[in-house]
Amino acid sequence: MLGCASLAAIADAEPAPDAVLAITAQRQLGNGGGRSGCRSLSARSIPAGARLRRSDRGCQAAPRSANTRIGAHTRTRTHTRPSRSVRQRQGATAPRAIDPTPLSSASAVAGENRATTIAAALATTCQNTELVPASGNLDLIRAAVLCLINQKRAQNGEAPLALNNELAEAAEGHSQELISADYFAHVSPSGLTPVDRIRETGYIPGPEVGYVIGENLAWGTYELATPQAIVSAWIASPGHLANILESQYVETGIGVTPQVPASLANGAPGATYAQEFGVILR
Repeated sequence: MLGCASLAAIADAEPAPDAVLAITAQRQLGNGGGRSGCRSLSARSIPAGARLRRSDRGCQAAPRSANTRIGAHTRTRTHTRPSRSVRQRQGATAPRAIDPTPLSSASAVAGENRATTIAAALATTCQNTELVPASGNLDLIRAAVLCLINQKRAQNGEAPLALNNELAEAAEGHSQELISADYFAHVSPSGLTPVDRIRETGYIPGPEVGYVIGENLAWGTYELATPQAIVSAWIASPGHLANILESQYVETGIGVTPQVPASLANGAPGATYAQEFGVILR
């Protein structure tokens, strides 16, 4: 038997008896205080000055292929250098010619660094992925989730995400609130959204900057509470996979509480996970 909140997408990989797992995902993009949303598993708006291209299915919960990105958009900037002329004064020594640095050199270095980090993620063996969360091992659990997420990104040519303290604070706080307030949703009973929670941590520095924010949630009981089970369920769900593979995200925070909301657990042991994704667009 499976259960979830109203915004939930449920994934089930033939769980063992009495094991339950539920997941839900949401994305928010915005320019400072502006936000817009859909009633599906994604919500979107855009930084000032950019155009939003909505897919025909952007506000529907219809299945998408694993390679589809929800809400992804690309901003292209063109950099040019003004030409510089050298005038030789009469009687002066002719200046030495200096080979200009190719404009592509910085991009080439960035590309090499990206390729190196992707290769490192692919070569990493994730540890403790079958560990059941408990109060004494949560650091290991979070590290296992991050490793699995970054491996999936690397397999799809995306750079690994870096841990961010503010996003981690938001994720940890939400996973704990899901237990204390006994609910399972992106929006709290008091009306706080993922962006509200992240803004409170200081991650979004002010109304003048743009941002892309995403959140994946999950809870599981027994062996479906392990990092491997949770991440596998997220990967199997198009909405969650879209957050995991979003190319714009550069940072993340992971929260894990070794309990399940009482109204959902039926007394079974388990854990509740929250993962925040983000990037600040200046």
